[in-house]
Order: sequence, then C-alpha cells, then structure tokens
Amino acid sequence: MRVSLSLPDIVRVPSFNEDAAIAYVVAELEQSGHGFNYLDASKRVKAAYKGLHDIKHLTMPQGISKNKVGQKANLELVSLAAPISFGRRTNVFDLEARRFHYGEDRSASYRIPFFFSEQNVIKAYYLQPRKGTPLTLDQVGLYASIVKKFLLDQEFYGESVEVEIVDVAEREKTKGRSTKVYGLSNLDIWNDDRINSHLRVVRAALDYIEAQNLVTRRRRPLKDRDLPLFF
Repeated sequence: MRVSLSLPDIVRVPSFNEDAAIAYVVAELEQSGHGFNYLDASKRVKAAYKGLHDIKHLTMPQGISKNKVGQKANLELVSLAAPISFGRRTNVFDLEARRFHYGEDRSASYRIPFFFSEQNVIKAYYLQPRKGTPLTLDQVGLYASIVKKFLLDQEFYGESVEVEIVDVAEREKTKGRSTKVYGLSNLDIWNDDRINSHLRVVRAALDYIEAQNLVTRRRRPLKDRDLPLFF
C-alpha cells in the first residue's frame, strides 16, 4: 500500500538510521488515532488573524466537532492560539494547493492553514497541536527550514519572509498545554546537506515499508476547501 505522510510527519521521523525510521512510521500509521482532528481550531485561529479578536465568539462550541473529546481539544487550542493575533494588523491570504516534493514520486502536504502579511513581511503560519509526541525544537527547525527554502523563498522571491509557528502542545502528561511562538530568528535552521540526509532516510524507509507491505491501515486525508495548503 502506498504510504502518504504530511510534512510534519516527515519531520518527526527519526533519521539516525533506517531501522528506526521504519519502526517509527509503521507504529505511527498503524495506530487508531482519537477519531478527531484540529481542522476546526485551525479555521477559527485563521478567523482571528483575519481580525475577529473576540475570544468568546471564537470559542463558542456551536459548529465545532461533535466528538466531545475533539470539541474540548479544539477549543483549548483556540483559547491559547487565537489571542496571539489580538491587537495586531494582519492580512490573511491563501495560495492555491501546493505540495512539498521530496522525491521523484513523493510529495507531502505542508499543513499550513494560512499565510498572512504584517509590516511588509509575508509569514507562513503553522499550529502545533499535538499531545504526547509534539515536534521537538530541532524538528521545528527542520519544518521551518523546509517551508522557507521550498515554499516561501520560491513563491515570494525577493520579499521579506518569515514563519510563525505556534506550539500549544502538552509535552508532559497532566501538565496541561503551554504556548510557545517560534520564528526563524529563534530556530536552528538546517543546511541543505542535513535536510537532504534526513529526507534520504525517510524515502528509504517508505520504500521498504511499501515493498514489504508493512502498513495495512489507510489514513484518511484531511481536506477542507478553506485550507488549501492543508492537504
């Protein structure tokens, strides 16, 4: 079965050797998940950056996931991430669907819910919601490095570009979520050799997994017409 990963999935894969990468991807794709996603939170945060600076309105339960656990998790994310936009003048916009090509026949979704401009700087926004296995700081650096090199620098050549990565993960059980905001200036940007080395291991792992048919569970893609770079 063909294996499809998003860019954040690719970034999480341990690449110190191929066996570790294979084991991680198989375990990740075979797990059942929680039966919900964070599309609702992403869309509400997008509305906040469009100028809806009203936390009560943004966290109304109407129209959000009917799954009780999913509703709680989505509203938690909104309550933490949306206020970061309050008091700022941000202009939100989208690009048509783009994918990150990391091999001859492999591509991945960027999972970017929107772009915005602020003080003549174009920024790609990413919301890190995951509990238990969020991106490490080094992995955040890899994600930012790829987005800048393969998306921002190409689509907005000659413009001032930036990333705004909002991490609202719970890194320790029972400790609750915390909020951190990252940009290019406070991340370790990966060089081309290091990026290519990581991607080479990921590709090799996926080739082996597919050849050996190690994954039998098909992951449903996240699609929403309001988030064109999300799938």
